Amino acid sequence: MTEQPESREARILIVDDSPMSVRLLSHYVRDMGSIRFALSGVEALELATEYLPDIILLDVEMPTLDGLEVCQELKQRETLKDIPVIFVTARVGVEHEVACLAAGGVDFITKPPKEPVVRARVKTHLTLKRQADLLRELASIDGLTGIHNRRAFDERITIECRRHRRTPAPIGIAMIDVDHFKQFNDIYGHVAGDGCLRQIAQAIDATARRPGELAARYGGEEFVV
Repeated sequence: MTEQPESREARILIVDDSPMSVRLLSHYVRDMGSIRFALSGVEALELATEYLPDIILLDVEMPTLDGLEVCQELKQRETLKDIPVIFVTARVGVEHEVACLAAGGVDFITKPPKEPVVRARVKTHLTLKRQADLLRELASIDGLTGIHNRRAFDERITIECRRHRRTPAPIGIAMIDVDHFKQFNDIYGHVAGDGCLRQIAQAIDATARRPGELAARYGGEEFVV
């Protein structure tokens, strides 16, 4: 089973080319989660890929790669597209607000940031992110066995195949079919059969503990790792 969203500390990524702004925002949210920071757009994309934050506070005005471009790139990446981005900007006006939202941002904070506003908006979007993560987690769980379902496997294998195309590392898949399960059901009944599948699923799931490994019920009495 994957880690439940509410069971771990929130991860916050602050992106600003001004160290002073980073320190100020970090101070405002210091007790709301684990904090990492980046001083450029390029560094932000690299760190986001590694850190997988739950929320990003993103400065708009940065050299080389500005905040709007960073957000647009985040939204194109499968593993990063659902991370809420709050823009932090000194610019005001309807046109600028629309540009931030069109780039994929969920909210924005004007500079100089005020602590109550920063905390309220970060808290709101962290709560919404946890709820969305929980719904996605529930949608990916097989109702009978409690491990991942076929949908979760299909999504993960797509991501892993993309990852492995960029590296020379191999990828392995184990397809597992329970022998004589129909005969077991016929003899002991479907209630016992369901219990049997749950025990098998938990035994298989217990083996998939390294990062990147996933066990799922593929369908019926078929499993995949």
